[in-house]
Amino acid sequence: MRPGLLILLLASIRFVHAQNLVPNPGFEQYHKCPGSFTSTSQGEIAPGWKSPSSGTPDMFHTCSIGDAGVPTNWAGYSKAYTGSGYAGIYAFMFGSPKDYREYLQARLAAPLEPGGQYLVEFYYKLSSNSKYSIDRIGFLLSDSTYQMPGDEVFPVKATYERINKTIYSRATGLWTRFSYVHEAKGGEQHLTIGNFSNRENTRNQYIQNSQAQEPMLARAAYYFIDDVKVVKVGGQPPEAPVLTGYPELKTDVDYVLKNIQFKYNDYTLLELSYVELRKVVEIMQYHKSWSVVVSGHTDDIGSEGYNLELSLNRAGSVADYLIQQGIEPTRIKTLGFGKQTPLVTGLDEVSRATNRRVEIRFLN
Repeated sequence: MRPGLLILLLASIRFVHAQNLVPNPGFEQYHKCPGSFTSTSQGEIAPGWKSPSSGTPDMFHTCSIGDAGVPTNWAGYSKAYTGSGYAGIYAFMFGSPKDYREYLQARLAAPLEPGGQYLVEFYYKLSSNSKYSIDRIGFLLSDSTYQMPGDEVFPVKATYERINKTIYSRATGLWTRFSYVHEAKGGEQHLTIGNFSNRENTRNQYIQNSQAQEPMLARAAYYFIDDVKVVKVGGQPPEAPVLTGYPELKTDVDYVLKNIQFKYNDYTLLELSYVELRKVVEIMQYHKSWSVVVSGHTDDIGSEGYNLELSLNRAGSVADYLIQQGIEPTRIKTLGFGKQTPLVTGLDEVSRATNRRVEIRFLN
């Protein structure tokens, strides 16, 4: 066997055995066999799947003898791509005062790893009873559900949108593979599928020979979704960032920040402090579940009350910098100890410089 073919074969084997992080990926499982279109808002569509808005996606299954059957249902005729079920969403609505949308959302089995490469894949097709076709569909991977009260365009941009040059063709009514390799920032655990573009940016085409009878389908593009996957296919997580002078970091340990300096008798950070503080930001971005306690300490010069206030303000300045760089305020706590906890004893300038410090402790 040629080396190139062997590498391709090994990669294929690794993909086959990789874990799919999407629950109920083919909509095979159901809470109750569907009888018709879904009417309850913000409810679960099927085990593992829900609507992140007040829109009402639908489920279709061979168990149904009503309007939600497979292959024949109220939205058209279609066998499942795999198995016995699939879901359906309104991806575009024409002639309505509002931009009505439906989205499918699932919580992944585990958060995505920083630096990991993940294949996001699903199959979609335009329902045969739709009167319109559109040029796009996309997905969002996020660390939050972004639950919204309305049923219009999703408030967050898609991670990726597939935009087709051809809006409608004979292939539009066939199952089409959506595939994209996403490089994870880390922590993404929610997958949302739908059309994330507004009406003005969504190209659409009227289908003259559609047999649409359901009133909403007569002015809409409705898509079936099946066989959804999020699978790790490569990539290595970046090395964990560390602080100057410390080869590794642990939680519940106090670390003295190096080169954190303030104006004399003040709590305004000097610019040379930013080098080390940027490392703290990187650490907090890497360890997304960690919080941090910032504590300020002074030397023995001055009153107890003055030093307590100064140390707390200096810790606050460090916290303010972290917040300005995008770290959530809820992940940061500040403390001021004044001159109560010196690192060394001594009244010389070297000892006093050692005791004037900012410490941090990471918590998980």
